[in-house]
Amino acid sequence: MSLIALPLTSCSKRLEVTKVNKLRMGYLLNMTHAVPIVGLEGARFTNVESSPFTAGGYLLDALLTHNLDIGYIGPGPYLNALSKGVKLKLLRVSCIAGNSLIVPKYYKHEQSFAIKKLAVPQYGNTQDLLAKILVNNLLAQKKHHEESSPDMKSFMELPLVDFDNKLLYIPVHPAELETVFFREAIDAALVAEPWGTMLESKGLVNLNELARKPMRGLILQLEGSPNSLLYQQLEFINKFPTTLLVVEDEFYKVNKDLVDNFVKEQDEILNFLKTNESESVSLIKQHLESKTKKTMEYDFLLKSFRKVIFTDRLDHERMNDLMQAAFKAKYIRSTKMPMITELMKL
Repeated sequence: MSLIALPLTSCSKRLEVTKVNKLRMGYLLNMTHAVPIVGLEGARFTNVESSPFTAGGYLLDALLTHNLDIGYIGPGPYLNALSKGVKLKLLRVSCIAGNSLIVPKYYKHEQSFAIKKLAVPQYGNTQDLLAKILVNNLLAQKKHHEESSPDMKSFMELPLVDFDNKLLYIPVHPAELETVFFREAIDAALVAEPWGTMLESKGLVNLNELARKPMRGLILQLEGSPNSLLYQQLEFINKFPTTLLVVEDEFYKVNKDLVDNFVKEQDEILNFLKTNESESVSLIKQHLESKTKKTMEYDFLLKSFRKVIFTDRLDHERMNDLMQAAFKAKYIRSTKMPMITELMKL
C-alpha cells in the first residue's frame, strides 16, 4: 500500500470578501485530517466544496490568497500566519497525537545510533516544530542524567539513540521518505499519520511503537538512560494539537451563519469518529482510494487511525511551546503576537 503526492490543487479566487452560499474548504489526505475526510465521504457537510492539498503550507497560501474560505491546518502554519499579522480565527481543534519518529531497519543492529540528519515534511510545519522541541528537550535533559550501565543495555538489546549537537533538519515530502531512507541520505524522520504506519509496513522502525511496548516500563526505570528520556519525549510530542480548523476573521464576520453551521457539522463528525471506529475507517479508506487511485488495506488504516486522538481540547500550554519553538527557529519574529486563547462558543 502506498500513497502518492497530489499536485497543488487549483481553486477559484474571490477578489474580495463577500457573502457566499457555499464554503470552499481545504484539507490534507492525512489521518490527522480524518474529520474532513469522513465528513466529505459520508456526505455529512452541507454547502461545501472541497480541495485536498499536499502540505499545510500550500493550503495556508490558498487560504490567504482567498482561493479557500476555510481550512484544516497544523499549528505550525497557523502560527506562521499569525506572526505575519493575518487575522485567522481558530474555530476548533480536531485531533492531537499521530506523530512518529522513524529510523532505518539497521537501527536494531547498532550498539548506538546517532541521528545527524532528521527529515521533516516542511520547514516551519508542525512536525518540524515538534522535532525541534523533541531534540531541544533531550539535549537539555541529557546534561542532568547519568547513562544506564552497559550490562543492562546489552541485556535489553536496544541501541541507544542520540541526536547530534549539529543536527541537520532536512525537508522531505513523506511520499519520498522510503527512497531517501534507502539511499541513507537521512538518519530519521518525524512524520504524521498515516506515514508513520506506512513506513513501518515497509520495514522501517517506528520508535513511538517501541515506546509503547511492555519493555518500555523497564526502560523507563533506568533513570538517566538516553532511551528513557527519548521515550518520555516521544510521548510528550503526542500531547500537542495536530489539526486546527481556521478561517480568516473578515470572512467569518461576513459569513458567520454559514461558518457556524459548518463548525456544528464538524463537531458532530468528531463525535462520530469517537464512537464509530469501523465505519469511520471504512469511509477514510474509500476517500483515500478515490483521491490517490491506490488500494488501501483496512487493517493498515485501522492501525493508523488508532494512533490519533480525536478531541476538541485546546492545550494552551502546548500551543505556547510550539510558538516558542517557532520563535527560536526564527520562523516567527515575535512571541508577542495576539494568540487566541479559547475556542469560539457556538
